[in-house]
Amino acid sequence: MGIQAIQALYRSLDVITVVLLLTGQITISGVFVTTEGGFSLSLAGPITGGARSVSNESTPNGNFVIDVIDVIAAFLLILDQINVIGTFVSAHRFTIVISGPPFGEPKRVAYLPATLRFFSSYRETVLQKCNVAIQKPRKK
Repeated sequence: MGIQAIQALYRSLDVITVVLLLTGQITISGVFVTTEGGFSLSLAGPITGGARSVSNESTPNGNFVIDVIDVIAAFLLILDQINVIGTFVSAHRFTIVISGPPFGEPKRVAYLPATLRFFSSYRETVLQKCNVAIQKPRKK
């Protein structure tokens, strides 16, 4: 798997998120503020095990504001200004987290050596925790 394949995978996550936003399957559900002064948006809805954010009856323009934020987020995802940077998992649900330079966060990019090191380290950790030994092939 080369760098182009990883970049295509990352970009497909952005496109899927745009579709989910524009079809109302997910919407903004929260904001994560970082110590560096940036922020990330958390997106959730019925498809992620949560509820779609809606305003209460005392705030009639609330749904309009939520929809505008969703459209702006989708637009920034389409323009590749922000990206899906991960997920936040909690009991019985998860959220999709997006961020990027317009939100004061650095651009996340696919980097093959770091990705390979991460999965290699992850594999070793899982095998160690599960007490699984890997036999090396014998030389002939």
